[in-house]
Amino acid sequence: MKNNISDVLSWEEFEKETLNEKNFPPKKIELFNRLIASTDNFFVIAAIGAFVKGYVMIISKKLIPSLALIESNQKSELDWLITNLSETIKKKYEKEISIFEHGMCACIGGLDRAHLHLMPVTKNLNDELFLDAINKVLKNRRAGISSVEFRGHKLENIHDITQIMDTSGSENYKVNGKQLYYKDIKNLSVENWPFSAQKLVLKGGHYVFFKISSSNVSFLTDQNFQTQLGRQIVFEIEKKTSPEMQKLYEKIKKKNFYANIWRWQEFSFNENIFSTIDDLIDPLQDLSSKNNKFNFNVSKRR
Repeated sequence: MKNNISDVLSWEEFEKETLNEKNFPPKKIELFNRLIASTDNFFVIAAIGAFVKGYVMIISKKLIPSLALIESNQKSELDWLITNLSETIKKKYEKEISIFEHGMCACIGGLDRAHLHLMPVTKNLNDELFLDAINKVLKNRRAGISSVEFRGHKLENIHDITQIMDTSGSENYKVNGKQLYYKDIKNLSVENWPFSAQKLVLKGGHYVFFKISSSNVSFLTDQNFQTQLGRQIVFEIEKKTSPEMQKLYEKIKKKNFYANIWRWQEFSFNENIFSTIDDLIDPLQDLSSKNNKFNFNVSKRR
C-alpha cells in the first residue's frame, strides 16, 4: 500500500478511489479503495490490521484530531452510525463489538484525523476476562513507568525496562513512576464521551476511550498511552477465547517471536479486509433502504 499523501484517512481520496474501482469489492486491497459507507459528516472504511473480520473505522470528513471536537449537532449522527454499524456487524459475525478511540490534538495529516474503531470481539466474554486483558496489556506496556535506574544507568526504552524488571530483583533497580492498572486509569466520564474529553483536547491533551457493548467494564482516560492500546486489548481477549486466534498466534510466533500481531504496521490481513467489505455491503444496503438517515450511502457492488 504505497502512499505519497500525508492524510492517509482523506475523505476525498477514499471517495475518488472507491468510485474509480472497476470491481467492488476490489480484487486488490489498496490504501484508498476500502470505503464502505458514508453519512453527512462521517465515513466508514474497512480497517487495515484486521486480525478479525468485521473491523471498521468511522472517520470524520472534516479534518479534526479527535471526536471530542465534533459539533454538538453531529453527536446524534455519530450515535446513529455507531449503533447501526454495530448491530449489523454483530448479526453478521455473531460477536460483540468493541469501540475505541485514541483522541489526539494539534496534529495535522496522517492518522491524526479523528477516527473511531469498531472491532468484533468474542461473545464468550465476562467482565473478569475483560479486566484481565486490560491489566495484562497495561503491564506489558509498563504503563505509568517512565524509566528504571540500574547500575548507574537510567533506562527509558520499554524493552530495557521490561528486561530489567523481569530478570533482576527489585532491590537492584529503582522504578520511576507507578505501574498503572484499570482501576488507576478511569478518570473521565465514559457516558459523556466524546465531549467529556473536549476541555482536555483543547489544552493539548490525549485521551483513550474503550468499551465493549456487552460489558460493564469501560474507560475514558487522559493517560498518554502509545497508540493501538485498544487493538492490543482486543487481541488479548481473542487470543484467550478463540482457538483460531491461538493457532494464528502460535504460527506467527514460531516464525518471529517478537512479532506483534495486533500492530497494523506489521500485519495488514488483506484477506480479512476484503471479507469485511464483501460481508457488509449487502446488509448495509438493506439498512439504507429501510432506515436511511443522515444521507447514509453504501458503496455498491460492481
